[in-house]
Amino acid sequence: MTRLQAVWVQDRIPHRFLWKRRLVLVRQVLDYWRDIGEWWHDEPELWFWRVQGEDQGIYELAWDPSKNQWWLYYVYD
Repeated sequence: MTRLQAVWVQDRIPHRFLWKRRLVLVRQVLDYWRDIGEWWHDEPELWFWRVQGEDQGIYELAWDPSKNQWWLYYVYD
C-alpha cells in the first residue's frame, strides 16, 4: 500500500486523488466495501473503493477512518 498525498471526497466518495505528483480524476466508482480486518490482531477497519480514473486506469483506494488516512491499495493493469 502507498499512502496517498491527498484525496478529495464528496459525500464520503473519493472524486480525485494525488498520486506520484499526478492528479487522478475519478470517472466512475466500480465497487466499494468495508473490511473489518482481523480485530483479534488489532487490524483497523478499512473502507475500499475500486474506481476508474479519467486516464482509464483502475485503482483500489483504501481509507482508514481511525486515522483518517488514504492509501492506494492496488493498481490494475
